[in-house]
Amino acid sequence: MTTPWNPDGIWQGETVAILGAGPDMTAELAMTAKGFKTIAVNRAVKFAPWADMFVALDLHHPFWEEKDNVGFTGICVLGAEHADYDAMYAGMFYERVNMGEGHTLEVRNNALAAVRIAARAGAAKIILLGFDTTRYEEVHAETGFRGLTEGLAQMTAELTAAGVVVEQIDSPVQLPGTRAPRRGEQVDVATFPQVAPVAEEPFVEPIAEEPFVEPVVEPVVEPVVEPAAEEVKKGWF
Repeated sequence: MTTPWNPDGIWQGETVAILGAGPDMTAELAMTAKGFKTIAVNRAVKFAPWADMFVALDLHHPFWEEKDNVGFTGICVLGAEHADYDAMYAGMFYERVNMGEGHTLEVRNNALAAVRIAARAGAAKIILLGFDTTRYEEVHAETGFRGLTEGLAQMTAELTAAGVVVEQIDSPVQLPGTRAPRRGEQVDVATFPQVAPVAEEPFVEPIAEEPFVEPVVEPVVEPVVEPAAEEVKKGWF
């Protein structure tokens, strides 16, 4: 069953790496977190079964089975109290996010929850890996789940103001704080879609046909045969 839990101060002064569930998360990227306290967010656990913490707020999430399959033995954090889960419970971790023009949302998100846990644990530095918020917003555009981009920006500003260093690394070959080019940025709009055009058959002016003219048939005129003089006389009787 879940156990009430308070993460405050458990990693005071440590560097905490958070492995997000973005599409660029790989085992190679996860390995850059080795040596730091590490939190794996839902599917990221399959790339880092050695992580210190696994966060998946939702009940019946498939990665609760996945963490068992990969042999994860660290701290498990669930966002609800439940008798069937051996996990820690410290609340649902809603974040109030300002969406602009006086509009706010109460956002429940695994990645934001992991950042909040790291902050409460006393992290002096938080490294974000596999956090592709733009891609998340694209995928969930039709579902109503939004606010991750704004929420992460606000949390980063809050933590920075409090003296916590927040650094984002998107791949091992890029400098900290940069991101991989979006797919839309890699497309040459001048030639999109990038498919070889089908060659068109050259236009050939059709040959005009002569109009059909009904042939003129000359009528056959039987020649008039003049009777012989004798025959004419006989014909008079």
